[in-house]
Amino acid sequence: MLGELVELARSSLARADFGPAQREAYLLLGHVLGLTEAQVLARWDQQIPEEPEQRFRHMLERRLRGEPVAYILGRREFYGRSFRVDSSVLIPRPETEHVVEAALSLPLPPQPRVLDLGTGSGCLAVTLALEIDRASVVAVDISPAALSVARANAFDLIGDRAFDRIQFVAGDLAGSLSLEGFDLVVSNPPYIGLDEEAFLSPEIREFEPRAALFSPDGDDAIIRRLLAELEGLTSGSHLVVEIGHRQSRRVTDSLARSGFELTSMTEDYQGIPRVATARRR
Repeated sequence: MLGELVELARSSLARADFGPAQREAYLLLGHVLGLTEAQVLARWDQQIPEEPEQRFRHMLERRLRGEPVAYILGRREFYGRSFRVDSSVLIPRPETEHVVEAALSLPLPPQPRVLDLGTGSGCLAVTLALEIDRASVVAVDISPAALSVARANAFDLIGDRAFDRIQFVAGDLAGSLSLEGFDLVVSNPPYIGLDEEAFLSPEIREFEPRAALFSPDGDDAIIRRLLAELEGLTSGSHLVVEIGHRQSRRVTDSLARSGFELTSMTEDYQGIPRVATARRR
């Protein structure tokens, strides 16, 4: 019975040390059966064929080992759209949507050129290509696997014109790029210091890609490097970058010493400064 299977999963999740939500049982089973959470509840007495039941049990085992639900489902919503994700990319998070909101508030030209550094799943690059009608986007990542995921998301969400709108480039931030002509740079770089690793949840620490999480030379070192590599940007162009929870003062100081002027600092849903917006002098 469907209900018995859900209750088994709920009780197993309740005993897990990392504190997963019991409603994940509905999400996982709904994914297997192609049902919404409400439809799972409405079919409580329905018999489940053996094949989907085994698939569900396998997914539940993965979740009980701490693997994030997004990787198990292969999907995560970002800015109202469903993006493919796997263990080669960070799972898009609600706070990163503030990067999109900040970018969309800027006075950009009618056909802006946008650069996304460390594109990962492509959530920023694809979203901005869709939200800014005539934008052309260059999306950069050092990971070939991440670029593959980003390309797939671009094709899924934009269609046949995806690669007219977005160019995907293998590279490490902006060091090898010609920056002339870009109106906007966005980035969610690896900004977590190694000294913070022990405080992260096992779901993040053990499953998400380390290279996309950690800044090995200090939590704000990647921001300082980013600013140095963006010196070639045209005066008047904009930078929108996600930052760590304890970095706002240091990022503000770094911007003041660089060729950028801080124009706004956006707080996340917890009131933590999360997105810095700056203008090239």
